[in-house]
Amino acid sequence: MDYQKLYNYFKKETNLIGIRHYCPRLEDERQDKFFTVLKHIGIKLITKPLKVITLADRLRGDIRKANFDVEIALDARELMPNYDTLVLFSGDSDFDYLIRFLRQKGKRVIVVSSKHHVAKELIASCNKYIDLKKLRKYIERAK
Repeated sequence: MDYQKLYNYFKKETNLIGIRHYCPRLEDERQDKFFTVLKHIGIKLITKPLKVITLADRLRGDIRKANFDVEIALDARELMPNYDTLVLFSGDSDFDYLIRFLRQKGKRVIVVSSKHHVAKELIASCNKYIDLKKLRKYIERAK
């Protein structure tokens, strides 16, 4: 994905007030360079350390976690006066409650996700669902 193209696409299609990227911080040089590019484009980063849970059963390996559901929901609520439309890049059914709340408050919600990774609840509760493949030609990075 070309994040500059993504930014430009939504700037053209909406009255864009900002893009937020929620991502675990890996303390990795390549990721730091990626974050620098995003910041340069104007994308706001919300990060936290990746949580690693070591299991007693070594055969199953460690569990890595960095859920951002609460951060996304709180930011969406706090920023409500600033936007008419929220574009959510997620297919997680946990966001159904947030989408229904925002719609009750008169907000428009667009969900972007891949066809096989989006919960039916989100498609039913949002104003518009966009299959990520349909955006490909607009946001794909040049090879």
